[in-house]
Amino acid sequence: MRTQKETRRFDARASVLVLGLVAAGAVLAPASPASAAVPGLVRVAATSVSDSADYHSVTATCPVGKVLTGTGYELNGVTGEGIVDDLRPNGGVATAPTAVTVGAYETEAFAGNWSVTAYAICANPVPGLVRVTTTSVSNSTDFRSVTATCPLGKVLTGAGYELNGVTGEGIVDDFRPNGGPATAPTSAASGAYEEDAFAGNWSDTAYAICATP
Repeated sequence: MRTQKETRRFDARASVLVLGLVAAGAVLAPASPASAAVPGLVRVAATSVSDSADYHSVTATCPVGKVLTGTGYELNGVTGEGIVDDLRPNGGVATAPTAVTVGAYETEAFAGNWSVTAYAICANPVPGLVRVTTTSVSNSTDFRSVTATCPLGKVLTGAGYELNGVTGEGIVDDFRPNGGPATAPTSAASGAYEEDAFAGNWSDTAYAICATP
């Protein structure tokens, strides 16, 4: 476990609360009248082992024959001393995602047991469903931002992010789909800060789950 540093850029408790709220908001669910357009919609949850290790990871996988349309997570028992470093759907530019992996670090030494839960929102196959990935530059600056944009003609159904190389010393400050009340979202942006001064190089990856309208 890392030892607690004397100076911290901001309160980790507040950061985790923001992350949880933003991640919940990033799951884009259709309104009731449109629910028939996403047949077979279900939520799958998976929880990691609960112990006092510095890092926890778990994958929620859709039932056979279903695909991943949205993501979410929950930190259990860490009471503000943990951050989600990865919210990573699988798949690719030609492959529909079917699972999401969540990884979380302690922000400082924490003696209690804790775990992380990954949530997968799954449905029967959706036309044109793919995962798009964009990664920021890798360097030692304090902040970076990156946007994953759906291919032309597709819309955003879900999103994710991944911090690379910062191992618990970075916090996602923004996890933001575009769009609006009358406009379908087509991209997802992720912005992250160093939690403490960090000398190493690191980057931020944004994931967009996209489908044909």
